[in-house]
Amino acid sequence: MKVTFNCLNSISCWMVGALLCANLSACSSDSTVHEVEDPQDQLPMQFGQAAVAAPVTRAEGTSRTLEQGFLVSCFKGNSKQTVMDRYEVKFTTDPWENQSRWGYVGTTSDNFYQNQVQRYWDLSAFPYQFYAVSPCPAHDAIPNFTLSKDKLVIPESFNYQTCNNGTPTDVKEPYFVAEATYSQADRVALPFRHIMSKVRFGIYSSSPQLASSNFNLSNVKVKVVSDGFVTAAGGYTAILATAGDIFKGSFTSQTTASTDAAKLLLQTNAYHTQDMKEANSPDHAYFAGSQDGLLQIPQQGVKLAISFDINSVHYDDVVIALKGNENIDTFNWETNYIYTYLINISNLSPLTIEFNAQLSPWTDVNGTNIDTNLEK
Repeated sequence: MKVTFNCLNSISCWMVGALLCANLSACSSDSTVHEVEDPQDQLPMQFGQAAVAAPVTRAEGTSRTLEQGFLVSCFKGNSKQTVMDRYEVKFTTDPWENQSRWGYVGTTSDNFYQNQVQRYWDLSAFPYQFYAVSPCPAHDAIPNFTLSKDKLVIPESFNYQTCNNGTPTDVKEPYFVAEATYSQADRVALPFRHIMSKVRFGIYSSSPQLASSNFNLSNVKVKVVSDGFVTAAGGYTAILATAGDIFKGSFTSQTTASTDAAKLLLQTNAYHTQDMKEANSPDHAYFAGSQDGLLQIPQQGVKLAISFDINSVHYDDVVIALKGNENIDTFNWETNYIYTYLINISNLSPLTIEFNAQLSPWTDVNGTNIDTNLEK
């Protein structure tokens, strides 16, 4: 068994916590399971493998998130009786036994958020529903989070990211969320997904003449030219009782850009000149700002324009539109996607620029695919 944290090609990031299956569990007439079930002849719910007799390695960029564990709630049956109410799940390593595991059983004296008892499957009470948030919030912040059968509330703020001369603002996506439904006691996966969007901008030239000439690019600027551009949100709320989807929530208390400066996503100056002779295809594009992309609040109706200098000749506010359909020049940024805008400068005389907006899976995080196998 393994816990994996996969990020898909430029968009969809996954963290999988495999739960070992189990047998029967005791039931309660209450809405919440309170008793400690009798463990005799039963296999408990476990996240990941109970013990891994091998050194643990983690892909670059994931260790901080994994070390903080995750928060999970679990409900059973059509009435959704509460089995786990915001249980804290921790990843621990025993250097003496050379074993690693995900665990949630313990007390406050063990430095858990609350006293948490072992849970067991109840084969008479399917389906089971799991909701989770990663990384686990700080103990003093957990009471402000709602992770129930009806609602997910993340009360902490979200902000958009900009980039100046190759240095992105220090904005990190604070949380990933997961939901999973199971109708049999089998291996349970919790796919964690981004609730933010990402955008990135690659520039290249398909002209062999330009590729062999002195083609220097500088003073690149990408800005939003539409109204109502969202730069921050006070939190995230999903009403599961109506929408039924933890990823169809809304970013609350939204702040929109009030100045043109707030709409500037990235810029470089004359000292950051890029020789474009090798940027001759989409696979070798020069990514102005960051190849990883810039975090954004998911929103609709975003319209973008790009400016740049080529050998000191200035080209100003060229609207980014879809290649072959220039009538489409506004874009909707959705949760768990990265939007790659490829700008092809195919001619200089006359200037010919082709834009190809691509939507691909979000795998390009920290420059590498993340596949965290806790067994290797």
